[in-house]
Amino acid sequence: MVVQCVAQMVKSQAQNIKSGWKNIFGVFHLAASQNDERIVNLSFETVNEIIRVCAEKYFLSILDSFQDAIKCLSEFACNSASPDISIEAIGLIRHCAMFVAEKPDIFVEYGSEDLKNIPQDDRVWMKGWLPILFELSCIINRCKLDVRTR
Repeated sequence: MVVQCVAQMVKSQAQNIKSGWKNIFGVFHLAASQNDERIVNLSFETVNEIIRVCAEKYFLSILDSFQDAIKCLSEFACNSASPDISIEAIGLIRHCAMFVAEKPDIFVEYGSEDLKNIPQDDRVWMKGWLPILFELSCIINRCKLDVRTR
């Protein structure tokens, strides 16, 4: 029920969500580790929509939760009960990596206050690439062979 409520909130009010993305990805991260196929499917559908649609439109509001989004996708990739979703989650992580590669200036210009003392080139690594590489290493260490190979 919680997953359904959060999914409905994202679908109907994504444009109004500013600082709540961290909590939303936290809910879906917990749902991703479940064995109930219905919960995992609904959660992944919503995260897929957030990454593919909402991130394009409202990326600046999601930027501070980028690491949480990648961590959430990593948990979907490591769910052994849903191998198809695992493969799709890897594809979404690749989509996020393409976004970082194509638009690194967003991570430099709109970084949070705690990164203002860090050189601009390092901000892209700290906010963009490091979360992706760290979660990919977690996937390699935790997942089944077919997911690791992907």
